[in-house]
Amino acid sequence: MASKIENLALKIAALKEDEQQALWICVADLLFRRGLRGLSEQYRDRLRKEGELDSSFEEIMAQLSQTREEIAARDYPQ
Repeated sequence: MASKIENLALKIAALKEDEQQALWICVADLLFRRGLRGLSEQYRDRLRKEGELDSSFEEIMAQLSQTREEIAARDYPQ
Protein backbone atom coordinates (compact mmCIF):
# COMPACT_ATOMS: atom_id res chain seq x y z
CA MET A 1 0.00 0.00 0.00
CA ALA A 2 1.44 3.35 -1.08
CA SER A 3 1.79 6.13 1.45
CA LYS A 4 0.08 9.49 1.15
CA ILE A 5 3.40 11.04 0.11
CA GLU A 6 3.92 8.45 -2.62
CA ASN A 7 0.37 9.03 -3.89
CA LEU A 8 0.95 12.76 -3.93
CA ALA A 9 4.24 12.30 -5.79
CA LEU A 10 2.48 10.17 -8.41
CA LYS A 11 -0.18 12.83 -8.87
CA ILE A 12 2.46 15.54 -9.25
CA ALA A 13 4.42 13.45 -11.74
CA ALA A 14 1.25 13.03 -13.79
CA LEU A 15 0.77 16.80 -14.11
CA LYS A 16 1.74 18.63 -17.27
CA GLU A 17 5.07 20.42 -17.13
CA ASP A 18 3.49 23.88 -16.89
CA GLU A 19 1.21 22.68 -14.09
CA GLN A 20 4.21 21.28 -12.21
CA GLN A 21 6.03 24.59 -12.68
CA ALA A 22 3.02 26.48 -11.27
CA LEU A 23 2.85 24.03 -8.36
CA TRP A 24 6.53 24.49 -7.45
CA ILE A 25 6.15 28.27 -7.62
CA CYS A 26 3.21 28.01 -5.25
CA VAL A 27 5.15 25.71 -2.90
CA ALA A 28 8.14 28.07 -2.92
CA ASP A 29 5.86 31.01 -2.12
CA LEU A 30 4.25 29.14 0.77
CA LEU A 31 7.64 28.14 2.19
CA PHE A 32 8.89 31.71 1.86
CA ARG A 33 5.84 33.00 3.76
CA ARG A 34 6.33 30.35 6.44
CA GLY A 35 9.95 31.42 6.82
CA LEU A 36 8.98 35.09 7.08
CA ARG A 37 6.34 34.24 9.67
CA GLY A 38 8.90 32.33 11.72
CA LEU A 39 11.41 35.17 11.46
CA SER A 40 8.72 37.65 12.49
CA GLU A 41 7.83 35.53 15.52
CA GLN A 42 11.49 35.34 16.55
CA TYR A 43 11.86 39.10 16.19
CA ARG A 44 8.70 39.74 18.23
CA ASP A 45 9.97 37.38 20.94
CA ARG A 46 13.28 39.22 21.06
CA LEU A 47 11.54 42.61 21.28
CA ARG A 48 9.26 41.25 24.02
CA LYS A 49 12.27 40.01 26.03
CA GLU A 50 13.97 43.39 25.59
CA GLY A 51 10.80 45.21 26.65
CA GLU A 52 10.51 47.00 23.31
CA LEU A 53 7.54 45.21 21.76
CA ASP A 54 5.15 48.06 22.54
CA SER A 55 7.40 50.81 21.17
CA SER A 56 5.63 53.31 18.94
CA PHE A 57 6.44 53.76 15.27
CA GLU A 58 7.99 57.16 16.06
CA GLU A 59 10.25 55.65 18.74
CA ILE A 60 11.40 52.91 16.40
CA MET A 61 12.11 55.35 13.57
CA ALA A 62 14.02 57.68 15.91
CA GLN A 63 16.13 54.77 17.15
CA LEU A 64 16.83 53.62 13.58
CA SER A 65 17.80 57.15 12.58
CA GLN A 66 20.18 57.42 15.52
CA THR A 67 21.73 54.03 14.70
CA ARG A 68 22.17 55.06 11.06
CA GLU A 69 23.87 58.31 12.11
CA GLU A 70 26.21 56.44 14.50
CA ILE A 71 27.20 53.98 11.76
CA ALA A 72 27.76 56.77 9.24
CA ALA A 73 29.90 58.71 11.72
CA ARG A 74 31.96 55.62 12.50
CA ASP A 75 32.36 54.38 8.92
CA TYR A 76 32.69 57.76 7.22
CA PRO A 77 34.42 60.11 9.65
CA GLN A 78 34.81 63.67 8.46
